[in-house]
Amino acid sequence: MADEAVIIGGDKTILLKKAIARILYDKGIDQLEISKILNLSQPRVSNYCNSKNKPPKDILDIAEKISEKIKNGNNPNFNTCITFSEKEFKGAFYIAYKNEIISDENNKIVDNLTEAFILLKGVNIGRLIPEVKINVAMSKENPKNTDDVAAFVNGLIVVDEKITGFNGIRFGRSKHLSSVLLRLKKDLDINAIMNIAYIRNVVNKNFNVSYLTREYKLIDDKDQVDILLHKGDFGIEPCTYVLGKDAVDVSKKVLRLIEGLNNEK
Repeated sequence: MADEAVIIGGDKTILLKKAIARILYDKGIDQLEISKILNLSQPRVSNYCNSKNKPPKDILDIAEKISEKIKNGNNPNFNTCITFSEKEFKGAFYIAYKNEIISDENNKIVDNLTEAFILLKGVNIGRLIPEVKINVAMSKENPKNTDDVAAFVNGLIVVDEKITGFNGIRFGRSKHLSSVLLRLKKDLDINAIMNIAYIRNVVNKNFNVSYLTREYKLIDDKDQVDILLHKGDFGIEPCTYVLGKDAVDVSKKVLRLIEGLNNEK
């Protein structure tokens, strides 16, 4: 999967490290640990932490985001980037691996996932929210492994039982959902999947429903399935999987499912 990178001018590197050191120190991380994280001497870290100079807002905003990632267990690497462009090279980027370079097929998948999100944005999905993060994954036509499957980074964002946003779309994410999709793709004509909460009674009779074994294998030989139910296992939450030809198709089925559940009240 792509590595996130923030690029700033070389003259601002010291200001950025100063800001990060101060933020981490204010968050309760001791100076020795900060010196290891930022690859600085402890006296310099002490100097940074005690500095009264306030960094520019753009540097402070970047430092806040980096510091939060460090607090969440991510280790930063500081690298030098040399460019010969006359244009200023700065901002947040993703450094893609070979499989993530945007081809026409990859681009269509990203666009389709984005359209699927737009269909679901703002819709109340309270009864469909699983314990784990909700996500949608979509594969290439002939995937080799999970690196050929795209999904929303860290799942879809849900606020007040409504899907409100996402943090990007990347290939090689959501390993479990991608693995389930690739396994089912061997037997079914599908390219996309979405995980939602376990539904005991699927109300819309137009859905073709089946079940998965504990090992995530189909229990029957159906050629076409819209919804798959997995009853769970020890340490595994019961789950419903909505399947489709693409992410938009999956979203439309979820909307139909929500409509059926609402009419059931």
